[in-house]
Amino acid sequence: MNNMAFKVEVCPPCNAQGYDMHDIRNSAVRKWLYYANVYGSAYSMNPGLLLAIVSIESGGIVSAGPYYGLTQIGTDMLSTYNKAKNTNYTTADLRGNGSLITTENAAGGLAIKIFAEFISRLIRTLDGATDTYTNENLIKHSTTNWNGSICGGEVMNFIPFTAENGGTTTTRATRLSYSCYGQNVYNLMNYASAWCGTSPWYSNQLSDVSFTTTYRKAVGQNV
Repeated sequence: MNNMAFKVEVCPPCNAQGYDMHDIRNSAVRKWLYYANVYGSAYSMNPGLLLAIVSIESGGIVSAGPYYGLTQIGTDMLSTYNKAKNTNYTTADLRGNGSLITTENAAGGLAIKIFAEFISRLIRTLDGATDTYTNENLIKHSTTNWNGSICGGEVMNFIPFTAENGGTTTTRATRLSYSCYGQNVYNLMNYASAWCGTSPWYSNQLSDVSFTTTYRKAVGQNV
């Protein structure tokens, strides 16, 4: 009897293929392009990077998953955000049925905004730490931390959200390494590189495209 399960929350090598993920140009993910462009520009991040997280975490469905919203935000992360911004968003808001956010469209925008600031702060911290960071590793190391830094490596601290409106910041630790989760983020951008490139940095708004629905295999390990 084979009890092995496919996982992406593992350390490399990422040499097994598992479930299907949306290509980031698929309509299910691309429907969030407006917010990816808005917050990609605001935080100087590639909109394609933001859409890759949407693809992996929710497939573009606001109500998906065990956590909350398009980018699957946990209660600890939401608390850190609220503390920094002096806001009172709830997990229901991230699903579009809260007291502050009452539509799925607005909920999707909030989830992308929160992730965009988080990842921009982390990528800037990593990029400033060493001259040897490649764009590929900036993407893989930073997005791994969103999922959970599990693979060892040097520890570095960063502040994921700036303080606004009298809020207070919280420090979070990251590691200079990546899991297969981070590899999948990079792979999704690479598949769509003719559209979005493979740099984490913002260069321009992504234009809408016509695209036949295509799925990409997640890579990880059978454990």
